[in-house]
Amino acid sequence: MRAPETRHRYSARSAFTMVELMVAVGLMGLVMVSMIGTFMVFASGTKGVSAYTEMSQQSRTALELLARDVRSAHDITEANEKSVTVVFPNDGFYAGGTAQYTYDSDFDIFSRIIRDGGGTIVTNEIILDGVENFTFGFFDPLGQALDVNAASLLLSAKSIQIDAAMVRSTSRVDATDYIISARFMMRNRPVTE
Repeated sequence: MRAPETRHRYSARSAFTMVELMVAVGLMGLVMVSMIGTFMVFASGTKGVSAYTEMSQQSRTALELLARDVRSAHDITEANEKSVTVVFPNDGFYAGGTAQYTYDSDFDIFSRIIRDGGGTIVTNEIILDGVENFTFGFFDPLGQALDVNAASLLLSAKSIQIDAAMVRSTSRVDATDYIISARFMMRNRPVTE
């Protein structure tokens, strides 16, 4: 007698259908697009934060240098909206010399030049770059604003104010940093009104 023939039936499928494969690829594509979009937004935000950090660091350094030089100076030899030159005393601690701060609107930079008592340049450095707007303001001992075109400006100025705006381009928007109303008094300077 013969054994009954048994047929094996496979109830589980061993392959994906084309439709299942297309759905899986489509879903993976959507996930990848959303991840790339998120990464791009994150990268743009990081670039903006980096620009703000750099501008903040530069402006802090510039203000510290200007504050130290203005507070130490005992005279002004040049003053207008874009430039100021202060003179250091020759008193043992300082050996005379000058500090000149200048804004160059053609290159959007704010620079500092230190000269010794003989006029030789000791330091010439750019302390701010990407400066979009800039102006110096001058004030008398009572805090009244002085006209930068007045002949008496060099005699009456006791405080110097800096107003500036810095800009850094990021991928989508410009990052800006404002230095507003940073005013420094010339402690060592006698003035006439």
